[in-house]
Amino acid sequence: MTACDKKAAGNTLNEFVPPLHSLSIMQLIRSNRALSATVGLALSIVSAAAAASEAALLEVLHNNKLITDAQFQALRDAAKPAAETAPTLQSDQDVLDVLLANKLISSEQFAALRVKTGQEKRTDPEAKAALKDGFKVKAQDTTFQAQLGVYFQFDAASYNDDATDFSSGTELRRGRISLGGTVFTDWDYKFEADFAGTTQGGTSNTVAVTDAYMRYTGLRPLAITAGNFKVPFGLEAVSSAKYLTFTERGLPFAFLTLRRLGAMASTNGDNWTAAVGGFGDAVTSQNSADEGGQFAGRFTFAPWYSGDRVVHFGLSSSYVQPPKNPAGNNRPETIQFRSKPESDIISDALTQSTALIVPKTKETFGRSSGRLVDTGNIPGDVNYVMLNGAEIAAVYGPFSVQGEYIRADIDRANGGNLLFDGYYGYASWFLTGESRAYRGDKGVFDLLTPIHPFSLSYGGWGAWELAARYSALDLNDRKVFGGEIQDLTVGLNWYPNAYIRFMANYVNVLHVRKGAHDSDKPSLFQVRMQVAY
Repeated sequence: MTACDKKAAGNTLNEFVPPLHSLSIMQLIRSNRALSATVGLALSIVSAAAAASEAALLEVLHNNKLITDAQFQALRDAAKPAAETAPTLQSDQDVLDVLLANKLISSEQFAALRVKTGQEKRTDPEAKAALKDGFKVKAQDTTFQAQLGVYFQFDAASYNDDATDFSSGTELRRGRISLGGTVFTDWDYKFEADFAGTTQGGTSNTVAVTDAYMRYTGLRPLAITAGNFKVPFGLEAVSSAKYLTFTERGLPFAFLTLRRLGAMASTNGDNWTAAVGGFGDAVTSQNSADEGGQFAGRFTFAPWYSGDRVVHFGLSSSYVQPPKNPAGNNRPETIQFRSKPESDIISDALTQSTALIVPKTKETFGRSSGRLVDTGNIPGDVNYVMLNGAEIAAVYGPFSVQGEYIRADIDRANGGNLLFDGYYGYASWFLTGESRAYRGDKGVFDLLTPIHPFSLSYGGWGAWELAARYSALDLNDRKVFGGEIQDLTVGLNWYPNAYIRFMANYVNVLHVRKGAHDSDKPSLFQVRMQVAY
C-alpha cells in the first residue's frame, strides 16, 4: 500500500454510510470508498464478481498481501455461510481490528466505527458551546438554547456651569448580567439585572431587574410575551442602549416609562412589525392602592430595505393612567415629567421638591437635582395621558438620519387639559464606510460590525462615526411651567470591534425657558467606555 493510499483511507470516515452490524465483510469493503481505494486490485475483483463469497474475498485480500497469514486464517475460521447466520458484532470487531492493525483506518475512525457497530455507546456531547457571538450553549437538536450576556458602560463627564453649579463626576451607567434562551423550541425567555445602582451614593445596594419575561413563538409569526419588558413605543425607547448613536436618548424620552410588567402580542414580516400590549407598573414593591396602567402599540414599516439602503417609518400610541392614591387621603391623581440635558451624571445642590407654587400667579413647576426641566407633580387631578409618536429613519451607505416626535395630551378634572411635546433629529456619518445595521423584522437598529476591526498586527482601525443631534422638549402649558429646553449634541464614536465601543459627546444647552433653571445655559463634555458581550 502506498502512502497516498493510506492517507486516503484515513480521511474519509464520513463516506462510510451503512452500519457495520448489518453488513457482511464484502459489503463493508464495497460500501467504504476509503477501503475501495486502498485494496486496489481486490476491489476490482469484487466489483466484477458481485456474488463472490466472503471466502473468495479473503483469498484476494490474502493474495494481495493486504492481510497477514495469521489474520487470513483467523478470519476464515471465524466465517460461516451467510445462510446459517447473520454477521455478528464479534465478526465486525474482528474486521475492525484487522483494518486498524494494517493501518487501513485511523484510530479516530476505528473508535467511530465501534459506535456504529454497537460496540460502544455514542459519546457525542448533548450540547455544544460557542463564544464568537457571546457565550452560547445549544442542544444538538436546537430545542434548548441559552446565552449568557455581560454589558456595562462607564461614564465620565465635566460640566461648564452657567447659573447653576453642576457637579462633574464619573459613574457606572449600566452594569448588567443577563441569561436568555429557548426551551422546547417555542418558548423564549430572558432575565437581566442591572447592578449599576450598587455604585450610587456609596451606601446603597440596589439591584434593578430590567428584563424578566417569557415569550411563546409557536404561532409564528405571532408571538405572545409576558413579564417585565419594554413597552412598544418609539424607536429609541425600544432600541437597546448598547446600539444608540449618542450616550443618552433624546429629550422626548422624558415622556416614556421604558419597561413595565404586562403582556404583549406582536407579529412581523421581513420589513414590518406590529405590537400591542397592556401593562401595569414597573417592577416595584406592593402598592397601597391601585397601580398605574398603560396600553401601548407600535407599527413600523420599511418600504425600502436592501443592504445598506433603508427607509424606516413608525407610529406609536399609548394610553397611560396614573397610579391611584390610597383611599381616604383625598389627594388627586398626578403625574410628573422631567429631564436631564442628555447626561445622566449631572447633579446640583438644589433641594428636591415636586410641587413648587409661585404665590402671585399660582404657576407650578418642579425642581430636582440635575433636571433642567421638571413639571413636578402636575395638579388638577389627572385622569389619563395620551401619548402619540412618529418616527423616521433613513440609511444610505455610511450616511444616516433619524428623528422622532412625541406629543403628550394630559386630561385633567380641574384646571384644563395640558399639551406637552418634544422631538429630536440627527445625522451620522461613518468615516470608515460602515452602514448602520437595521433589523426590518424588529424595527430597530442593531449591532454594528466594523469592516476592519482594530488590530495593530493587521492594520485595522475599527469603525469611526461622527454624529450631530438637535433635540427639544416643551413642558410649559397653562399654569404648569416645567420648562422648555433645546440641546445641540455632537458625538464621536469608535468601534474597535463589534463588542467594544468608546464614545465622546459634547452637549450645548441652547435655551431653557421658565421653570427652576430659567435662562440657564450650561454645556458638558462626556465620554463612555462600553463592553457588550
